[in-house]
Amino acid sequence: MGIPSFAIALVWIANCAAGPDIAIAEGEKFRPLDDKGWKVTHQQDSYGSHTYGGVWMTHGGCLGAPAESEGSVASQVVSIPVAGRYRTWSKYQAPPYFNYLHKIEIIQNGKTVFSHTYGKSGTPRLWSFSGDSDELWWPWGVDHDAAESPKALAQLAAGPAEIRLLTVANPKPAGNRFVDFVVLTTNPGDEYVGFKPYAVGSPFTNEAFAATRLYARFRNESKAAARLSVSRAGHYQPQYGGATTMVPEQPVAAGAWSEWVNIGPFCRLVHNEGLTMTLPGAGSFPVQFALDPQGKEIVGDIKMNSGDTAVVPIDVTWNKGSVVKTSREHAAELMAASRKWRTANGGKKPKEILFYGNFSESKDDWVAALKDRLGYNTILPDSYEQVRKAVIPQHFGSPDAIRKLAASMPAESKKRVRVISFGDEISLGQINFDDPKNQAKFAAWLTGKGLTARDLGVAPGQAKLSKTGDPRLVWYSNLFNEEERFADYRATTAVAKEQFGADVLTGANYSPHHLALCYGPVFQWVDIFKHNGMSMFWAEDYIFSVPEVPQMLSWMLAQARCGVKYNNQPIHFYIMPHAPGQEPGFLRRNMLMAVGNGARHVDSFWVGPEERFTENYVAWTYPETFRAIHEAIHDSAEAEKIQSKGKVRPARVALVTGKATDFNESRLMVDKAKDPFAGRCKNAPAQVNQIICRKEQQLLYLALRQAQHGVDLITEDDIADLDALKNYDVVYFAGEWIDRRAVTKLDAWVRAGGVLYAAAGIGHLNEFNQPDSGLPSLLGIKATKETRSLAVLRTMLELPLLEPIDTITLDGGKVQAVGMKQVLTPQDAEVIGKWSDGTAAVTVRSHGKGKAFAVGTLPGTSWMKTGLKVTPWARGGKGMLYNPTGFQADAEKLARLAVDARKPEQAVTTNVSGVEAFAIDGPEGTLITLLNWTNSPLKGVEVTVRAPAKPSGVRSVQRQAKLESKWANGQATFTVDIDDADYILMPR
Repeated sequence: MGIPSFAIALVWIANCAAGPDIAIAEGEKFRPLDDKGWKVTHQQDSYGSHTYGGVWMTHGGCLGAPAESEGSVASQVVSIPVAGRYRTWSKYQAPPYFNYLHKIEIIQNGKTVFSHTYGKSGTPRLWSFSGDSDELWWPWGVDHDAAESPKALAQLAAGPAEIRLLTVANPKPAGNRFVDFVVLTTNPGDEYVGFKPYAVGSPFTNEAFAATRLYARFRNESKAAARLSVSRAGHYQPQYGGATTMVPEQPVAAGAWSEWVNIGPFCRLVHNEGLTMTLPGAGSFPVQFALDPQGKEIVGDIKMNSGDTAVVPIDVTWNKGSVVKTSREHAAELMAASRKWRTANGGKKPKEILFYGNFSESKDDWVAALKDRLGYNTILPDSYEQVRKAVIPQHFGSPDAIRKLAASMPAESKKRVRVISFGDEISLGQINFDDPKNQAKFAAWLTGKGLTARDLGVAPGQAKLSKTGDPRLVWYSNLFNEEERFADYRATTAVAKEQFGADVLTGANYSPHHLALCYGPVFQWVDIFKHNGMSMFWAEDYIFSVPEVPQMLSWMLAQARCGVKYNNQPIHFYIMPHAPGQEPGFLRRNMLMAVGNGARHVDSFWVGPEERFTENYVAWTYPETFRAIHEAIHDSAEAEKIQSKGKVRPARVALVTGKATDFNESRLMVDKAKDPFAGRCKNAPAQVNQIICRKEQQLLYLALRQAQHGVDLITEDDIADLDALKNYDVVYFAGEWIDRRAVTKLDAWVRAGGVLYAAAGIGHLNEFNQPDSGLPSLLGIKATKETRSLAVLRTMLELPLLEPIDTITLDGGKVQAVGMKQVLTPQDAEVIGKWSDGTAAVTVRSHGKGKAFAVGTLPGTSWMKTGLKVTPWARGGKGMLYNPTGFQADAEKLARLAVDARKPEQAVTTNVSGVEAFAIDGPEGTLITLLNWTNSPLKGVEVTVRAPAKPSGVRSVQRQAKLESKWANGQATFTVDIDDADYILMPR
């Protein structure tokens, strides 16, 4: 075949004695030859929209084709510098467990000299962070970037060569193809620049950087010959170090234009690149950017002040209309646009709910002006309206560090300190189990708790502080360890108050990115606050960056409310606006959801300017994200009139966030060969931690929230020590392990009329990991037999592909059960659901005035699966992130047996499934936060709110309008449109 002239595109060639010869063919530079599949695709429409964390698409574009495309062809011609044997790599997006089949052909002199099909699931590949595996296993989620190549080399002659990309039959499960670029290299090894040591975030991106063509020139407006200093920050993980270069090689005469210099390789165009430019002796000067060395294709013509930053868009090399601007220009455009954005509360900022957002401290006045315009009310220059007591010194995790901090600060500065942070993404640490002093304290602790030989299995004087061994001693040793750590943090909190005043808060940011995603360990997320170890809950939302459903933030905030309920402590939550990645609609939902759950601090972490931080920021080219921030903050300013003095309304339904299950399951390791997904991944550890019971708790919670039931999380300690059950009509429990002390209280509560629902193992083991008949007997079960089909499950990653373990028949309907099959042998319970072989799967026992349901599977997980799409998980991005909908009715029925049986009072209901609501009541009235999880705007939603008193009116904050309402029988009813999320004000 000949080489079509229109397809010729010259690419960079690395041709030096020290390294291999390399040619890069960028995906976005390919020319589709038909309309059957291939098209140039922006990263926002791919599986990896991020510009951090193992997702790095060079130049923000690729060549994409749908999963079902077959026979589509795209072409690009590269120049081969020297004859040789070349290895051919495809760098493409490959979220785990799917096929992404595509073929690469190389044609020279009319002959096909290379042909290979790439993208088959299970093929050996290289990954970000020097990974080498087939499918990639990461506990916190996935890495999309894969580079694949056969070992066979292609003999290529010097001169032009046509590379063709073809879509071929793509077996299921099939994903869309997104090819970032093709690499031809004379290096035959499985490596790339930076592969070893740990120095590069994504395969062959350094090679692609070097291939970038972007030219710049400037006019020297100083009075002497000079060179231009160009600096960039370190955004490319893990290469966080910045760099500076001087251009051109020789000084430019005063008043003259420089030559065109290729600055493309200096940029890291896996994100928008900020180039800070300084010209000695010049106040301002013009700079131009072009795609060619003659300056014919201008993509930037700007006037800069010396020291200003020019922002080079990630897609400037190919996306028409993408131009270089200064950060100052971007900020001015945003502030001008903001005049048309909704600005609730008469433009006044919040005064009680603090909104944090890091903006680089700078001499540039526009930075603070933009932060102020967006509505942030903390950490601004003194001339701006703000909450003065808002400073959060961070990473002061010891009494000595806090004392030194206090000694270093003037008295007036100390008065502005609101929170002392003990650290970022920390654990609570552990005592020294081998220290004899701790052994003596443990003995005294056991005595103080009144524990006996019956509890311990040995006489208290013989009990040894133990990490392993006797399960009873391990359990109590862990409780002792926790309380000791709580005491240390409590003492550190006391020092903070001593140094900064009694009203200073203490906290530490918790990351939810361990294997049981978004599930905070009970002792760290709940008990430490109960024991006043810290006085402010603090965690982060990266839901868009891990394979969990967007609504999962609701569970995290429920855990936060569980932790702070004992001592009425505030909640500080990072709601990450990072763009690209977080879509504006989900950002708005999350910001309002935090406020609707009572959060008093909403923190954006880092906002901008983007060029002055690492990979966390809102890129200038995402104005809708800035708009979402602005509108959510000002909307919250209206809502705070009620929220700041109110409390989240208690629910009538509780779900046990089981400490016994949390402790034991987090220590249960399973051979990876027994897991159908980890077993497919070469780089997965030999043993993986089972998480299915903890995930079931989360998904049962969401099943109930989708049915518009309020749900409180409670612990077994709440049941055993605080008599919490008296506040609830229905209690859900999920887990194989349960604290024996809770069972006695549950038994009495059910007999008095409560409705209990137990699943995911129905507590057949006690806190010591020993078989225990307590909870099964309460459920009317005399024996169980368990089978599990996996150990690890991420909701948006493995669950869509998980095969059912069996089918349950319930009231004539069929539910495909996943993950766990527990055959129940009834004692005096009625069988209401059966496995396919006729054995008992679901039972109910009438016990006194109440009922107890036993479900022998993971009902929340099985329910959630019915709303998921069989598609690769996309980390954020336009049109890719979604919330599950269309759940199967029979699966809903199984998950909601208990609430349907008791029909507890609901605070808010609507006529549309998929609307979640929170109610806050206070002396000023009731605040309702409505969240639309249906993936599209809703019109005319009918809402019913049970309120303490008749409201004086009903107002939609987003619509900035009064809503017509009716009042009867203690309920207000009204109709409202819901886009993503809204506050409804119901003042007294």
